[in-house]
Order: sequence, then C-alpha cells, then structure tokens
Amino acid sequence: MRWILLRFGTLHSCPSNTNYVDIDASAVSGIILSMIHPSLQTKIRYFLAVADAMSFRKAAARLGIAQPALSRSVRQLEDHLGFVLLERSTRHMALTPAGQVLFREAADAMNRLDRACARAAQAAQGLSGTVMVGYSTFAANGPMSDIIIAFRRRYPSARVGLRLLASPEQATAIEDGTLDLGFMMSNVPTNSALRMPISRERLIALVPSDHAFATSKSIPLRRLTSVPIVIGTEVRWRGFRLLVDNMMRSAGLSLTIVEEADDLPVLLQFVRSGFGCSILDASFVATLPPGIRALEIEDTTETLDIVLACQQSHASPLVSHFLTEARSHVQLLAAGVQIAAD
Repeated sequence: MRWILLRFGTLHSCPSNTNYVDIDASAVSGIILSMIHPSLQTKIRYFLAVADAMSFRKAAARLGIAQPALSRSVRQLEDHLGFVLLERSTRHMALTPAGQVLFREAADAMNRLDRACARAAQAAQGLSGTVMVGYSTFAANGPMSDIIIAFRRRYPSARVGLRLLASPEQATAIEDGTLDLGFMMSNVPTNSALRMPISRERLIALVPSDHAFATSKSIPLRRLTSVPIVIGTEVRWRGFRLLVDNMMRSAGLSLTIVEEADDLPVLLQFVRSGFGCSILDASFVATLPPGIRALEIEDTTETLDIVLACQQSHASPLVSHFLTEARSHVQLLAAGVQIAAD
C-alpha cells in the first residue's frame, strides 16, 4: 500500500513496505487533520489511548471495548499508514520513532479537530462568529452600547465588529453585505427589510457658556436664525442636515451657517471658541465639554430617531440573536426598567 499526502503544495509518498520512516512532526499534524473518514479517526483515537496507557488492556478498559478488537484496530492503522507505530512483545511495549511523532502530533490535531467541530456547531446555532455592526455618531450615546454589552454577555463566544459610518453609508454597506446591522437615523432611506426603532431624542441648541443666550434654559427656534451656526457637513451629516432643514422649513425659517465640520470634536470646539452656536440631539448633553451650554429648543416637535436596520431575509442565526437582544432591551426601556450597566 502507498499513502500520499498533499500538504502546502508538496507531495509526500512512502512505499507500502516501509517499516520505519522519518516523518516531519508538522507534516503529521497535516496528515491527521486531513483524515476525515470516521473509521480512520476512530483507529487513530484508539492508538492514542494505547500510546497514553502503554497497555492494550488498560486502554481497552478505558475505551470500553474488547482488547482483541483494540489490538486489531491499531494493526489496521499501521497497515493503512504503511509503517509500524508500536513495538510489541509479551512483556514489553514501546512506541517506534514514527509512533512517538504520531502520538505527539495526532493528540494535538485531534484536540484541534474536536475544538473546530465544537466551534462549527456553535456557529451553526448562532452562538459564535462575528456580527458586523455599523453606527452613526448620533447612535453612539444611545442604547447601542448597552445592547452590544448584553449581547456579548449572553453569547461570550461571539464577536461584534464595529464601524463608524454615516447613515447613508450604512444603508449601502447593509445592502452589499459588508454590514450585518446598522444603528442609523430613521430619516435615511434604505432597502433594509427590518428597521427596528431603538431611540428617540429631542433636538437641542448648543451655545458658548459666555453667550447671551446661555443664561436661559430654552430658546425659541426663531432666535437661532439671528446667530451664526456651525454644523456638520452635508456629506458626512446628511441625515442630520435633512432633519434640521425640515425643522426650519416647517417653521418658515432658515439658518445662517458659517462653518461646517465632519467630526463632532471639531464642531464642539467651534462652539466653545465662540465661532457660532449649533444644534445636536439631547443624547449628547451628558458628554458636552466645559464651556458649552445646552438649551431646549421651543416651538418644535422634531426628534432624532435611531433605528436598527438589517436585511432580515439574509440574517444568520447570530444576527437573529442580536436582533432578539436589541428588541428585548428596547422593550425593557419602554417599560421604564432601569438596566444596570455593570
């Protein structure tokens, strides 16, 4: 008999009459991993039990099989491989050099194979794997973090890959499969079959702490038309700009925009430095830096709504678990249940 192994692009072969061969340890690991036939895996596991106990009698007792059947199985494995694994006599048993290598490498390979099967089963059940999640700047301060933490605690073998993307970018990424889910603004159109409501925040005005408006707790919407405004760019903040434009247009008003910024820290620095006032949603109030006051905006019912979008028809079991966790979390919040962060 001859056995041939294709490993890393190299063919290794041995004649059937070879009793002892010099086998590279890493190659043996490759051999074992490639042996997927159940009967051959069983023979290898039997050999490992014998090599570990150094006794057919003890190994047979551990395995719960007859000693002759165990001896016959090991002999069949040697015939299949084409070399001797065990030196046997009535009073002595020892591993051959090939047997030593196979014992060492096969045990590791079988353990890895067992782990791989277990992980595959977990993935099939949605217990492990990676969920790719997009989020916008406006979702970061909402329930998203708590949802992800709760999901990771329930499924510790799962991973969550996070990508900061504008809502329109998320819509595209979900459609092309780059993202599984996206925490995005509800006013951005998507082809996603599922759009689960996550949070709703009122809009607020931001002013420098030394501004004339800073002594008030609220401000009429029309007064924002009398001050310079700094706001996010139309490219990166498209959804939010549409929201603000709709709020002003509904009131028959318009803003005087003097500066734009892609990033929130830059925008806040503009406000602190007195370049102008701005508009955000109320989820940012707790994280505002010193030097900025948040004011309620009167005369508007406009809100910033975050949804969790997903192509549910293509959702994996793990993504379905994430959606279930998100839905449960939102229901608890709606019921007024306080959810501990730790």
